Amino acid sequence: MILFFEYALASGFEDKAILKEGKMMFDTLLKQFLEIDEVISLIYKDFIDDYKDFKNLKIVEIDDENEIEKKLNNILKSEKIDYALVIAPEDDGILYNLTKIIENYPVKNLGCSSEAIKIAGNKYLTYLSIKDAVKTPKTFPPKRYVIKKIDSCGGKFSLVDENFLIQEFVEGENLSVSLIVGKEIYPISLNRQYIDERGFVGSEVAIKHNLKDKIFNEAIKAVKCINGLNGYVGVDVIVNEDIYIIEINPRITTTIYGLKTNPSLAELLIKNANNEELKFKVNGERFTIDK
Repeated sequence: MILFFEYALASGFEDKAILKEGKMMFDTLLKQFLEIDEVISLIYKDFIDDYKDFKNLKIVEIDDENEIEKKLNNILKSEKIDYALVIAPEDDGILYNLTKIIENYPVKNLGCSSEAIKIAGNKYLTYLSIKDAVKTPKTFPPKRYVIKKIDSCGGKFSLVDENFLIQEFVEGENLSVSLIVGKEIYPISLNRQYIDERGFVGSEVAIKHNLKDKIFNEAIKAVKCINGLNGYVGVDVIVNEDIYIIEINPRITTTIYGLKTNPSLAELLIKNANNEELKFKVNGERFTIDK
């Protein structure tokens, strides 16, 4: 049995844009996992009707997001789980804490370790980890900063606190690399990211690019800097005359919605967890998100 859930769908997340991306990721992998084995999932009460007719899907209903950790523990104690994968944000330690729970049980975690999430889920710790191995924008330590106009008067300023990061702006192509990390590191696809004032609004997956191999190499170098990365990892990249590593995402990303692999991504993740050599073919699609 495979334990698989997505945090926004499990918690009844109110941000509709985040919920939409969560559902895109969950639906993509759920269908693939169900072709392999029975799946058990935590789903918020308001969304259960969307999934109640899925064959071989066992649903654990969530009435309040504060129940998630308790019910996750109960599932891991009472069910015979072979593999587990959680999709969740790094914010407020959510992904870290859920992964720590999974690590307390004898199941194969298809995602990254809590150790890796602690680093890659923190943008400044990521910067410190990769800055000597790859090009990455200069990033200032998280503390209180004053921002003011260079020639302002009247004492006007803005204040940035320790919850924000000040980073050098780099102009270029917004790209990402999808990888599967395990005994070996397998670059799966190079993707073009569409980003505007609303944030991430879509992607063109598995693109061709004359610097593709070099971009893959830089992404692999960055991933090697953080111990415990495992399974699907997304690396955000900006390319101009140089290749800059921006972030490492220690989790499933929305890019998988347009990623078509043979065998499926779900099957590749399970093979990776069993230390099998991965052989695959990749195609991609372009998609946009209406936010």
